[in-house]
Amino acid sequence: MGIFDFKHRTFPPAHPNAPPPSYQDVAAPRSWKVHLKFGSDPDLLKRATPQVNLTLGWQAHLILYTSDIVGLMREGLYVSQKNVIVEESCLALRPHEQEHKTYYHDRHFALTGPNWKGNLVVTTFSGPIATNFRVEHLSADKVFHCDASDVSKTPQCWAYYFMIDRPHFNANYILDDTPLEGFMAVASERT
Repeated sequence: MGIFDFKHRTFPPAHPNAPPPSYQDVAAPRSWKVHLKFGSDPDLLKRATPQVNLTLGWQAHLILYTSDIVGLMREGLYVSQKNVIVEESCLALRPHEQEHKTYYHDRHFALTGPNWKGNLVVTTFSGPIATNFRVEHLSADKVFHCDASDVSKTPQCWAYYFMIDRPHFNANYILDDTPLEGFMAVASERT
């Protein structure tokens, strides 16, 4: 009997009452990247081309990684001060490419949650806005872009996609027709 001799191969008897193994038992763990972009003024985000005013407001990028994208979608993504690793937070200044004596103020937050970890970077031209920013300033109505993808796949393969100015592309490609909670709820609420 050869290794590929399926006709004569013997298998252990199947247990008719045993359930099949769970997905987690048979699949290798994956790393999923979730990227959300926020703007401080929801009215500016609703324009034909979403805009962010860095002089009077802020733009934020939240990038997180999880091995349980389905759980995150079902339970929802909520971020608060409780998720901040305070000793890893900082402020960085970087010069504006075209405006002399103008600096971007990038406030960095390291975050962790039940099944995820990530980083939040809040960018503004204003030192006081950066100083007074709190994680609680983020909300679903301030999201203008969100995507979730499997980092092991090239080219990028989205599990979830939302862009405020392109509603015809917005979809959850894993949990069809399932309402989402938290920040990732934006696609189901706005389409």
